[in-house]
Amino acid sequence: MNASSHKQIVADTGCVICLEHYSTHTPACVHHVAEGSGERSDFMTAGLCHEHHQGATGLHGMGVRAFCKLWGLANEYALLGLVNKYRRK
Repeated sequence: MNASSHKQIVADTGCVICLEHYSTHTPACVHHVAEGSGERSDFMTAGLCHEHHQGATGLHGMGVRAFCKLWGLANEYALLGLVNKYRRK
């Protein structure tokens, strides 16, 4: 599978936070999971809706630590586990 196909599967799966906490499929954009400004991999991505990506309760809106605490995630990499749990094949 190429990176473009993988990112499309992740986006089609929807927001993993909405799925996990509200059992609702919400359209998502692809968020690259990485520490700081390190190199990004298109295979380490999670689908997040606008609110959970950039909104007031989102990863970029409130920062990684506060986001993870609010949504019960050990760290940002836990989003990848949610992708595997919910991804549509």
